[in-house]
Amino acid sequence: MCQGRDVTMRKTEETDVPLAAPARERRSTTRDARLETTRSALLASALDHFAKRGFAGASLREIAADAGVQHGMIRHVYRTKEELWRQVIIFLFERMEREMPTEIAKAKPDGQRASAERWIRWYVAYCARHPEHARLMVQQSILDGPELQWASDMFIRGRHAWHRPFTEALQKAGHLPDVDPLYLFMMITAAAQIPYLLAPEIKVVAGRDPHEPGEIAKHADAVIRTFLR
Repeated sequence: MCQGRDVTMRKTEETDVPLAAPARERRSTTRDARLETTRSALLASALDHFAKRGFAGASLREIAADAGVQHGMIRHVYRTKEELWRQVIIFLFERMEREMPTEIAKAKPDGQRASAERWIRWYVAYCARHPEHARLMVQQSILDGPELQWASDMFIRGRHAWHRPFTEALQKAGHLPDVDPLYLFMMITAAAQIPYLLAPEIKVVAGRDPHEPGEIAKHADAVIRTFLR
């Protein structure tokens, strides 16, 4: 018995499960699942298009086509191109936060070389896994505009502010060059990103795949040896 209604149950190894949910609940669950699948497909397609063409150059019709959905679904799910772009940016930075190890995310600016090494190795590996993140931000920085300002207000400025005391502590300890912390940080992040932004060029020129685990480790070593003392 369940609140006065008879419910036929089947026994499983773990618990008693109803044989069937009400039809209305099943339809709602199916719609929600389809909507989530559509949302994810559009987000992935939009990330690829924005990374290649920037906000202005990306076509909503092409984004929808590559996601395998009707063009009108973008308006239904995300309402506007601006909102779709913002959701892509939110996805990128939230993914970065999820993938950042706790010992890095909660670290204090102690000026220790080992802490800097740990961050560089993680960040190089992140850039290798997700080259579209740097590609999109570089593309948008080149184009400038209100979209970049929004991303800066929401995420980028805060990340620079978070990194600055780490950079300064490492400089004070003598582990980084004594130059402007802003430009030093930009050089380190650019060095970490560049092989994955230019992976096709590296393959053509050197016949090497920078995404291979051994190559990722070599690149992390190169960044560390170039900047850390």
